[in-house]
Amino acid sequence: MDRRQFLLRRRMQYMGILFAVFLLLFGIFDLIVYTRTHSALYEDLDRQLTEAGETIRAHPDSAVESFLRGDNIVYLDDARESYVVSYRIFLLVRSASGAILNAEHLLSFDYMLNIGFSPSDSGGLRTERAERNRFTLFYRTCTEDVTTASGEHYYIQLVTDSTEVETSLAIILRVLLTCTAVAMLLVLAAGWYLSKSLVRGVAEAWEKQDEFISYASHEIRSPLAVIHSSLELLLETPGQKIIERSDLILNSLSESSRLRKMSSNLLEMVRLQASEVQLHREELALDSLVESFIEPFVYQAEAADKRLSYTLPPGILLFADRQLVTEMLVILLENALKYTEAGDSIHLRAWQEGGNALIEVSDTGTGISDEAMKRIFTRFYREERQRSRAEGSGLGLYIASLIIEQHGGKISVRHNSPRGSVFAAVLPAKAPREPRHSG
Repeated sequence: MDRRQFLLRRRMQYMGILFAVFLLLFGIFDLIVYTRTHSALYEDLDRQLTEAGETIRAHPDSAVESFLRGDNIVYLDDARESYVVSYRIFLLVRSASGAILNAEHLLSFDYMLNIGFSPSDSGGLRTERAERNRFTLFYRTCTEDVTTASGEHYYIQLVTDSTEVETSLAIILRVLLTCTAVAMLLVLAAGWYLSKSLVRGVAEAWEKQDEFISYASHEIRSPLAVIHSSLELLLETPGQKIIERSDLILNSLSESSRLRKMSSNLLEMVRLQASEVQLHREELALDSLVESFIEPFVYQAEAADKRLSYTLPPGILLFADRQLVTEMLVILLENALKYTEAGDSIHLRAWQEGGNALIEVSDTGTGISDEAMKRIFTRFYREERQRSRAEGSGLGLYIASLIIEQHGGKISVRHNSPRGSVFAAVLPAKAPREPRHSG
């Protein structure tokens, strides 16, 4: 399976999961809404049926006698009080076999004779349907199983029209299903877009993997080839002294040092990207921190006929990781030394604005193109400026940006006037004192 097929398959899987989840959620929502609406609309009808059924069960003799006469009145025990069944409720008196015994009082409502009945329905509420003039009507029924004092067994079926309720429920159900269908179409569209975003991460990881493999194979091949050829040449002249072939040994040492630095940068990059670095924050005086490591860089600049200077207020305090901040500053200084010529100058300065410390490393070197400024902090990027002279891994500035991000700061680059570039880092700081000048 090639990558395109794999990504498409993964995208369809994401869409399927998203569709299933939302379908389940909408299904549960529709069920809850429909159930609650059903209960609310039938609440009054069910209350009337239940109330009438309880009265009939309490006074079966009076109820049967009255209903067989066509009356809807249940006389209570003292015969002076009575319970009138709602005019909306039809009363069907059935024998033990289910035959309707008061059919003569329902001649005007002959369709009521088609209401479904089963002895097992006793004590429960049901919705039945009946046909009338090619129209379907719905009825809510409640069946009571009663026995008179003489031992005769009857079923009294209470029936009330619920067509309006069922029509309303049908409309509500249709609206819910329509809205759900529309929502699921939107979910499909959104799922296609979101799955594209999710798969993009996999595709980008693949691209970064390819980029890493390409970079590693290209960068490692060159020093390995130099070391290999140098060792072969040494083997061809085993009788010569070391001093006579010191150039080959120095080449091997230089390339092995380059490999070691490259592997160190790669490990550092991976740790910072994975946020596996535990910041050991402490209160740091920026001027003391810089003075603890900058002297070798000053000598290196002088040896190359360059000038390195710095201006640091002695009171800027950082709450940061000493090792990582030092590494970040070293990267910026090494980068400035790498891309400057004899006679150029490099200046490190810092000051405070509000609660932030601003650190700038400026130079009058070869400068950076506008296009390169957009990519200078991406990994493995190296501009073609003096590339053959200034070898590097293309990871230094990327690592510096990761360190600053880990501390909650930011880094940027701009052109220096009239020539060169300025790298500016912003980190949290405390109040400064008088500035110190050196260099």
